[in-house]
Amino acid sequence: MNKRELLRLSWENLWRMKFRTILTIIGVVIGTASIIVMVSIGNGAQKSITDELSGIGSVTTIQVYQNIASTGMTMLAGGKTDDKPILNNDALKELKKIDGVVAVTPVVNLSSATIEFNRDQYGVSLMGVDYDVMNDMRYNTTSGKKPGANDRNSVILGKDVLSSYTISSAGAQAQKSLVTPEDLIGKNISLVITKTNADGEDETRTEKVKVTGVLEATGGSEDRSIIADYNLVTELNEWQTGVKANVKKKGYSEALVTVEDSSVVNTVTAEIEDLNFTVFSMQQILDSMGSVFQMLQILLGGIGGVALLVACIGIVNTMTMSIYERTKEIGIMKVIGASISDIRNMFIAESTMIGLIGGIVGVIISFLLSILINLVAGLFIAKGSMTISYITPGLVIFALVFSAIVGLLSGVRPAIKAANLSSLDAIRSE
Repeated sequence: MNKRELLRLSWENLWRMKFRTILTIIGVVIGTASIIVMVSIGNGAQKSITDELSGIGSVTTIQVYQNIASTGMTMLAGGKTDDKPILNNDALKELKKIDGVVAVTPVVNLSSATIEFNRDQYGVSLMGVDYDVMNDMRYNTTSGKKPGANDRNSVILGKDVLSSYTISSAGAQAQKSLVTPEDLIGKNISLVITKTNADGEDETRTEKVKVTGVLEATGGSEDRSIIADYNLVTELNEWQTGVKANVKKKGYSEALVTVEDSSVVNTVTAEIEDLNFTVFSMQQILDSMGSVFQMLQILLGGIGGVALLVACIGIVNTMTMSIYERTKEIGIMKVIGASISDIRNMFIAESTMIGLIGGIVGVIISFLLSILINLVAGLFIAKGSMTISYITPGLVIFALVFSAIVGLLSGVRPAIKAANLSSLDAIRSE
């Protein structure tokens, strides 16, 4: 019996008992849809959180700090703190040599500053970076432009730099300012730094700077900071604290490393850690979250798989009943020349068809359920578009293949039983 004839005969046999076959298929549909919807909810949660975290700072930016833990262990062991790696200019040169790195800049922060514009004052933080590599960093402006390498007295503003916050029972609430960062583009503003001198009196220092642009939202501290030239912020820091920065011996407090793309972040991170520096990147969080969500998807898929297991039992029952009903027919087929393999393959084909049909219908229903879940979530949770359920092409392919395999395996034992029936006993059966 050729394959085409075998499939045609299996299809016709499948629909002899339409109601029973439909009920069995419904079981597979429920199992397949349960797996897809359960896993898609895990996918949706992962996608939502990953997209959210990806917006908090660039995933291509790595923050590097001196290894504080290493310093502590060295001191406990009675060693010299000079033995620890120092994040100085030599270290920055080594970081720049790593494959995939496009820019390295030291970072210095000054948190207690004030800007004055049109007699209004706003408390701000300053973040100093190396303007020589500004164009290679993942900083983009929504308005205006980035300062040039020699624009010591030019700055760019974070999008929330002029916002103030009030604390209430509902949490921190942003208060809108009458002046927006975009209003200051091209304008000169005054940076005012205050310190308390040895006599306990307040002293102020004012620096005139020009705003060249507004930084695109990063979700990080840059949104609430003024990005300024590293040398200018360092000078202001030294004036405020009265302590001169000793980069050669003490190193920088922080450095930012920008890489080509997210695919090399983990490789670059590993190489920096080999230099015994402490490293932080958004990619590390995303990788950790990925592992957690992978376990969640397995758990949810397992819960949905229980329904498919029940469907598997239903297929076995259906095929077994079919053998009892067609015992005489099987005997006649053997007498007229059907081989044992033909009989076995016919029943396996029938069970596989049940699994595949149930899988296809289950996929269609799962897409409809996914749309409904996202619609309801958007109406009642996010008051708009929201992704709670996210079905990937890989999940669809897996569900179809898995349901077909479940159908195939469910039909193996009944098929072997049918193939091993005695021809004479089968013909004599009523």
